[in-house]
Amino acid sequence: MRIYYIANARIPSEKAHAIQIAKMSEALLAAGADLKLVVPRRKTPKKTPREFYGLKSDIPLKRLPAIDSFNFGRLGFFIGSLSFMVSYFCYLFWKKISGEEIVIYMVDMDNFSFLAMPFLNVSYFAELHDVKKKNIFWNFFLKRAKGIIVINQLIKEKIKKNFALADEKILVLPNGIDLEFFAGFGKSAARNRLNLPADKRIALYLGKFYQWKGLEILVELASKLDKNTLLYLVGGDKKELKRTINQPFSQNNIICVGQRDYKEIPEWLAAADVLLVLGTKGNEYSYFHTSPMKLFEYLASRRPIVASATPAVRQIVSEKEVWFYEPDNAESLFQAVSETLTKKTLEKIENGFEKVKNFSWQKRAENVSEFIRMNINY
Repeated sequence: MRIYYIANARIPSEKAHAIQIAKMSEALLAAGADLKLVVPRRKTPKKTPREFYGLKSDIPLKRLPAIDSFNFGRLGFFIGSLSFMVSYFCYLFWKKISGEEIVIYMVDMDNFSFLAMPFLNVSYFAELHDVKKKNIFWNFFLKRAKGIIVINQLIKEKIKKNFALADEKILVLPNGIDLEFFAGFGKSAARNRLNLPADKRIALYLGKFYQWKGLEILVELASKLDKNTLLYLVGGDKKELKRTINQPFSQNNIICVGQRDYKEIPEWLAAADVLLVLGTKGNEYSYFHTSPMKLFEYLASRRPIVASATPAVRQIVSEKEVWFYEPDNAESLFQAVSETLTKKTLEKIENGFEKVKNFSWQKRAENVSEFIRMNINY
């Protein structure tokens, strides 16, 4: 039986969801799944997913025709997603009538292209990264799914309540990590390779610049840091940051290095004195629902971590592994960073590394494979 992994996403790309899709595909294949990743045909880097992400093996990939209008606002995204929905429905329908035994694995990259799936009358599983609104469309889709995978317990409880689903139908699996990929980089060597100052302390934030992340607090943090501490932001440039937070800033200790090659990320993390995980009360997804891959990457990098004490982050780590700060409180963040830079950190670092061993992509894929087998009896 072949698993078709349907993802309305640009593959490869630097975005976190694309990394997650690529790593899960690789891990599912390693776990023995006969898998093909199905994505819309879009403008992408010329590199294969294996080359782009540094994977150990190729991913069987099917690019389906789609209108590449995803970057042209909401209407463009709707048109592109709708065209992909038509394409995958026709593609899978042909597979079905050709007599192929198939099972579908979907990830929620939008809120409507899933709608065609129940009409194929095949076994399908849905991976959800946030809570879905209680409406007739999601109810129709989720009630007919063979199983649902969510990234934290809070999402599971809300989905169970909203759609009256059985507990055993929903599997909680946070995002994962490739431990080998983030191992073996020393701070001095990493700074030399990246041409970073050896005589400064570096606080580093990794991630795309999205409004829901609460990036404004980093500008406030920078204004409190001493002259020997620099704040590096890896994932965007200063223009993007100003546009995202919708305010000017003049601090010259904020250094935005733009989007970096994914294979370079372990070196950036190794170069830091402290790594930052954000989260804001001002956004429900940020506060309750996210399972940030960067947190796992930080833990695997064996660097000190300061994290927002949101319910979502506390689903993964405790004071034994990280320093917490009060969400949206810049003074609290500053105090946590200062404490991290001046106190011994080895115990928390090692506790964090031991914890992250439980979140490998391989273990996640094995759990997904077993969940699928249990629910379709093959």
